[in-house]
Amino acid sequence: MLVVPAIDIIDGKCVRLFQGDFLRVKEYDLNPVDQAKVFADMGLEHLHLIDLDGAKDGAPRNLRVLEQIVKSTSLKVDFGGGLRDLNSVNLAISAGAWKVNLGSMLLQANEWFMNDIPTQKVIAAVDCEHFMVKTNGWQNQTRVRVDELLNRLLSLRIEHFTITDIGRDGTLTAPAFSLYEDLRQKFPDITIWASGGVSSVADVINLKKMAINGAIVGKAYYENKINLKELLQCLQNE
Repeated sequence: MLVVPAIDIIDGKCVRLFQGDFLRVKEYDLNPVDQAKVFADMGLEHLHLIDLDGAKDGAPRNLRVLEQIVKSTSLKVDFGGGLRDLNSVNLAISAGAWKVNLGSMLLQANEWFMNDIPTQKVIAAVDCEHFMVKTNGWQNQTRVRVDELLNRLLSLRIEHFTITDIGRDGTLTAPAFSLYEDLRQKFPDITIWASGGVSSVADVINLKKMAINGAIVGKAYYENKINLKELLQCLQNE
């Protein structure tokens, strides 16, 4: 079970949104590079870095921040936000991304297209509300169910998924356990990271018991609801 801290960027600052709403933004003190160094010093190995400027604009805007974090820490950084064509994906990988989070573009992806992207470098970022997929920075509602999209992406040899329940994101109200339990039962062999609503050590322990592979922790850390060092120790003792 991996603990994956999150950094969301708007205008070069660490922020968190409430339920994906760009009008409900809270800024935090450290800049993204300094915050990444704090996570590395805690002994964490991964970082979930989301370019919200890019997600809104449709093209990455913070690749320089990605480069700086990769150069100044040993963190494995998965990067997302605005990666909607092959060129932007390649730019993110060249900037040092361990993996890229692809969301909106995967709805139109086919086998021919995926031949141009190393699937081992891809995390399918599936954002949903009431089991239905949303795209374009959570601004567009689709008629595609989460499990339908996962089946389609598995046929393209993608096996790593971050599933975000938008209704829980930034709310500190606990993850959508029923969603993750349902997906784990339907897809026992894929890698699933849970995102949205993680607000306590108990939440992470419960996700681990469901055989979820990773938990992305964002607002709960910034609001001092979770001590990440304590969380790592608890997981080691499980």
